[in-house]
Amino acid sequence: MDLMTMDHDDHGSESVTAAKSCPMIMVFHGGHCERILWRGWVAATVTEFAFSCIAFFVLSFLYELLKFLREHLIRREARREAELAAELRQKNSVNDCGGGCSETPLAEIREKTYWQRILNTPHIIQSLLNLVQIIISYLLMLVFMNFNYWLCLSVVLGLGVGYFFFGWIKKDPQESECCP
Repeated sequence: MDLMTMDHDDHGSESVTAAKSCPMIMVFHGGHCERILWRGWVAATVTEFAFSCIAFFVLSFLYELLKFLREHLIRREARREAELAAELRQKNSVNDCGGGCSETPLAEIREKTYWQRILNTPHIIQSLLNLVQIIISYLLMLVFMNFNYWLCLSVVLGLGVGYFFFGWIKKDPQESECCP
């Protein structure tokens, strides 16, 4: 057995299939015959491999777009809450009538309960987007672990181009991407 390749398929009757013709190479290499992510995705020709690279470039770009979208939604929700709080404070200050009115304000800003925060629609949307982002990030990691130069380059370029278009808009420039 060649130590540079590993083939975990032990289906004796399928030994001549396309999946068997592309071994998984466990070192960095530049070939075009790859099994990508799952058994059914085999890029056996240069054309199939090129389309796979384009697909991972686009997926990486969309990953950066998803990160931007989540940041945008967080900012929009925070802005909406700040405007609502300012509006309530303004209504309370306008209704001060000197002494002829009641001393109690019309509306008080109440802190949301735990369940109100959890079941809030923006939080549910953020949670679903986070789930999609995690799935995409692990798929991209698995693609990178094919150790193919071209697949790795397509992922890195997709992330780089996506960051070029969307990453410049940050809430806090000191904030690290890995550690919130």
